[in-house]
Amino acid sequence: MRVYLCRHGEAVAQAPTDAERPLTERGRLEVMALWQDLRAEGVRMERLIASPYRRAQQTALCIARAYGGQDQEACGWLVPEARPQAFLDWLILQPEQDNTVLVSHMPLVSLLTAVWIGEPTARPAFRVGTVAALDVEVAAPGGARLLWMRGPG
Repeated sequence: MRVYLCRHGEAVAQAPTDAERPLTERGRLEVMALWQDLRAEGVRMERLIASPYRRAQQTALCIARAYGGQDQEACGWLVPEARPQAFLDWLILQPEQDNTVLVSHMPLVSLLTAVWIGEPTARPAFRVGTVAALDVEVAAPGGARLLWMRGPG
């Protein structure tokens, strides 16, 4: 199964709550451009799951638009403070679907990638908008291989 783990695009610094912070215009444009390029290069998407936080939902909407429209799902296990194992426990119960895009936040995207590839101290750097492509055998620690990472610009 191919999974694309993406950090949300650039967001405004302040809002009434962290969950309400929207993307900046630059954030929207960078995410759209990156995913239009990825689509043109053959990256496919069959399922789109995002944190319920506003900036992640807006990032998912930009990704969906780059693919001509795609339903997106919200998942509370993708919020910034979620534990990687809790998300993996949820994911393993889901129907397996290739080419799944997950939109989340730091530190979860870095922690989840590290645990999934079996290198819990690795902590890959995810700038805003960065996506990591993972080849996943199983939704468990050490069950994936990092193929590549790419950020906007």
